Amino acid sequence: MNMAIASLIALALAIVLGFVRKLNVGIVAIALAYIIGIAYGLSAKDITGGFSSSMAMTMIGVMYLFAIVSKNGTLELLAKKITGLARGNRYLLYVAIYVIGIILSGVGPGAIPTLAIIPVLAIPVALKAGMNPILLSLIGQMGAQCVRMSPITPEAVVVRDLMVEQGLDGNTLPAMWSLWATEIVMIIAAFIFFKGWKFDKPLESVELEEASHFSPKQILTLIGLLAMIACVVVFGFDVGLTSLVIGTILLVCGCADEKVVIKSIPWNTILMVLGVGVLMNIVSLSGGVELLAGSISMVSSASTISPMMCLVASVMSFFASGLGVVFPTLVPTVGSIAAEFGGVISPIELMASVVIGGTVAGFTPISTAGALIQAGVSQFPEVENKYSQNKMFVELFIIAFLCTFISVAMAALGVYRVICG
Repeated sequence: MNMAIASLIALALAIVLGFVRKLNVGIVAIALAYIIGIAYGLSAKDITGGFSSSMAMTMIGVMYLFAIVSKNGTLELLAKKITGLARGNRYLLYVAIYVIGIILSGVGPGAIPTLAIIPVLAIPVALKAGMNPILLSLIGQMGAQCVRMSPITPEAVVVRDLMVEQGLDGNTLPAMWSLWATEIVMIIAAFIFFKGWKFDKPLESVELEEASHFSPKQILTLIGLLAMIACVVVFGFDVGLTSLVIGTILLVCGCADEKVVIKSIPWNTILMVLGVGVLMNIVSLSGGVELLAGSISMVSSASTISPMMCLVASVMSFFASGLGVVFPTLVPTVGSIAAEFGGVISPIELMASVVIGGTVAGFTPISTAGALIQAGVSQFPEVENKYSQNKMFVELFIIAFLCTFISVAMAALGVYRVICG
């Protein structure tokens, strides 16, 4: 059997076994990656090459700081105060987290660091208000994604340079407006999927809770949290390493118990994400991504190339970073593809399709956005029964597939063509 096909089967098998047998998908994925690697003559270095140290650092760092802010009561108290701002209408919290995502991402740092910050803010607020923490986090992250093609973000700079190198217009605003329109539809779909109008407890019980004043240690913790956000948003520091440094300073100042903090980090989720990444690397090395993308591209025509580019980008982003792999791989092809169809298709539209496809599928639990949501919810053991690891794993995959379908459908309907002119 072809290695690419075998690796794709192994990926599906790991997910099925993890869900059916209640096993950590990451452990199963590593085992299957090793079996396939040995069977097809890969070295141990090739097999372990998919272990993402950068993702590990991001997840551990953010969850480390998140645990400190959570375990000393700062997040709970902050959530009470924010929830009180609802003033009888929890739907305002959906709007608030959406706007926060747009602002934090659009002022310069882009979506990637903001995606890590949103769950830290959204999850405790959602649980305190009796809302679905996955949905509230997704809405905030979708807000962050809306403006990732703002001309001042790093993501837009990368795409602009890739377009200019082809002698094309590097304006990313059409892609931003197209992405924004897509995200609005996605938010509506996610709201319906998670039944966002249903709450776990009446609002009256939330509002009756009296929020006390922050203690000196909690104030220091809040300063640390704000410092992390400022360092990432304003100065472009790495979110994982920055969180580790600030978290360590807070522990030195006695803001939390180190043993409790380390124990509360969701190592199970981190292992799941990193383990699946090892198998994903085998899929990539074997040509599995190209097999999927090539199969899709073969059936494209002038009328279907835009949705096909969107679908290919989405499929690739299931296995690789949108900014790091999908954009640099597909955006350089839009000029030649547009030329092949005699100028009927705008390269700007194709670029927008690639950007959107490579963005909206990023909510899987094996990507940073989805993984941080799952890890964040896992730090609240009291909701384990309602939001189990395996249930969240499947739900996040469903959302990613749903978002992919929405983006492809909008491309097929010509929405991006209208916006991109």
